[in-house]
Amino acid sequence: MTNVLAAVIIVVALLAAGYALVATLRDRPMGAGHLAALGVLEVLLIAQAVVGFVKLSGGEGPGGSATFIGYLVGVLLIPLAGAGWGLLERTRWGPGVIVVAGLAVAVMMVRMDQVWSGTGG
Repeated sequence: MTNVLAAVIIVVALLAAGYALVATLRDRPMGAGHLAALGVLEVLLIAQAVVGFVKLSGGEGPGGSATFIGYLVGVLLIPLAGAGWGLLERTRWGPGVIVVAGLAVAVMMVRMDQVWSGTGG
């Protein structure tokens, strides 16, 4: 896992969540900007997954890698699910879903870092 890339992902996820929170508070539906933010987040997560799998195949990483792989694959689904659900919900709660998705990605990245470094049991 790359710490710099993980930090960038956390920042982008929190920025996307903040942007969506503003739209939620202003009672606006999800728009193209939200989809773009989720797209950037998904590209970064795919890059992290590739780096993670390459490092795992090279012998780096946690001893028991099943949990890490679960997080690595699972986090890829969150922006996609958030985008789909947000598009279906044409009220203020569409961006609300993006807020939750952004926060979930940020928390999962922190947890992945803990698992990778062996500090998160």
